[in-house]
Amino acid sequence: MPGKRRSTRSATISLIGSGNLAQALGPALKSAGYRIDAVAARANAQSRRRAAALAKKLGARMIALSEVRPESDIVWLLHTDDALAETARLLAGNPGWKGKVVLHSSGALSSDVLAPLKRAGAHTASLHPMMTFVPGTRPDFRIVPFAVEGGREAVSAARRIVHDLGTAVFEIKAANKVLYHALGSFSSPLVVAALVTAERVGRAAGLTQQQTRKVMAPILQQTILNYLERGAPAAFSGPIKRGDLETVRRHLRRLKRVPEAGEVYRALVKSALRDLPSGKRKQLLRLVSARDTTAGKA
Repeated sequence: MPGKRRSTRSATISLIGSGNLAQALGPALKSAGYRIDAVAARANAQSRRRAAALAKKLGARMIALSEVRPESDIVWLLHTDDALAETARLLAGNPGWKGKVVLHSSGALSSDVLAPLKRAGAHTASLHPMMTFVPGTRPDFRIVPFAVEGGREAVSAARRIVHDLGTAVFEIKAANKVLYHALGSFSSPLVVAALVTAERVGRAAGLTQQQTRKVMAPILQQTILNYLERGAPAAFSGPIKRGDLETVRRHLRRLKRVPEAGEVYRALVKSALRDLPSGKRKQLLRLVSARDTTAGKA
């Protein structure tokens, strides 16, 4: 482990995993001045191909997960959540962990999942970037916030790494990580889920997928901009805000033709009615809570 006076950039790092996060983080660490010793891969062919390509790009060795030894100052586990506990158990079976820093980047799991390595003498922490990582894209880490929790020595090393990447880091309590990660789900994958539901509505309205995306693009971009610049209440508009009961009733009737869309619509309206400005709030809530919107009046 680097001493207090030693630059973190002089520390060596091994990356355990070669998925989307590793493909983005590895080059960012190299650009920030770090030396990547090794990229570890699972036994399957796809993982080995990805790891070999990344290792070549970083000037590192590609090794099998079973061959990982605590030779680097920092070992960074970039596996999926479900694999972390088994990987930590496997790695802890090798000697030499005393004084090493071990990080993982799960958003939902705390550093407790690295307990076998902590018992073996390693300093452990979780360090999670709040960003979406998909093939073919490389986010600018200078705008990516990181959440960190864990032991003092590992947290200190993690903070220095994030500083060297040029971005911000904040501490989070271990007990709050699941909800923190759920925030990320609401911020990206569930947004995409809402958009794909909108695409089904567009197709039901007679538009092609390409036409639907073209129609959605301006209003979607302006909505996100309004939200980021002015906050949710100021960005909120449309029939829920106006309290247009008959418009909402018409939406619900026609959305019955679109698989799952009515359920998504109802859930989002109910959520909006909790915190966002709306007219005829009680009537709207009764309307979207009713099983059959064709009967009765709100």
